[in-house]
Amino acid sequence: MKTTILSSPSNPLVKELRALAQKKNRQARGEFLVEGIQPVLQAAQSGAPVTLLVVAPDLLTSAAARAMLRAQERAGTRIVNVSRAVLESFAEREHPSGLAAVVKMTARTLDSLRVDADAVFVALWQVSNPGNLGSILRTADAVNARGVVVIGAATDPYAPAAVKASRGALFTAPLVRVEKVQDFLDWGTMQGVRMVAASDQAAQDLWHADLRPPCALVFGNEGEGLPDDVLHAANAVRIPMSGQVDSLNLAVAASVLLYEVKRRMSSEQ
Repeated sequence: MKTTILSSPSNPLVKELRALAQKKNRQARGEFLVEGIQPVLQAAQSGAPVTLLVVAPDLLTSAAARAMLRAQERAGTRIVNVSRAVLESFAEREHPSGLAAVVKMTARTLDSLRVDADAVFVALWQVSNPGNLGSILRTADAVNARGVVVIGAATDPYAPAAVKASRGALFTAPLVRVEKVQDFLDWGTMQGVRMVAASDQAAQDLWHADLRPPCALVFGNEGEGLPDDVLHAANAVRIPMSGQVDSLNLAVAASVLLYEVKRRMSSEQ
């Protein structure tokens, strides 16, 4: 039987996919769009609630992706084949790879995070740049961090830029959203998690700081930094810099601290 290819950009389904670029539509539907072979494979492999797979057959050349599609079809996941033009009409990527998915949002709580002797967390207070958030999720996954906590009025982790920058880590690095910073601090106290706050005003530099896990590396808003109550509740540290710039990109700063913790843990084994 010939495969039906959806070829009209004005099709109602295509309009729904395009609408997921807007936060209000994502929130109303509780779903978000994922593009690209690696992120979609990661979503499927991690058991994320995929509700729809969108395929442009003439673009998709990945054998692994085709195998995943066959498995998802057997599992009953809805699969829609579209033309190259239709995929390009809603794709954020300049050169789409032929695969996209709609995934349900998954809410997690602080209590769901696993705290053990080697646990390292990242906490972000009012992070405003979705690309930074996605990149931090990616690094957190790379070092096997136990989770990323987003605090306060932060950017949407399901925004296209965040999903793209995470490269699939959105499905593997546990993400928790918390409204009040005090709730996060109270959780840390109850769980015995050491709070380490990154601040360019800190007296102690990174190389001499106590970073023993379980710990949470806490970072502030890109422009404003951390509020005083967080700095007072944590061990504040700064990343030494010798050049002319006075600060690092948030995602870069998080990577520096995460890999310093990993380096120390590795040297103790």
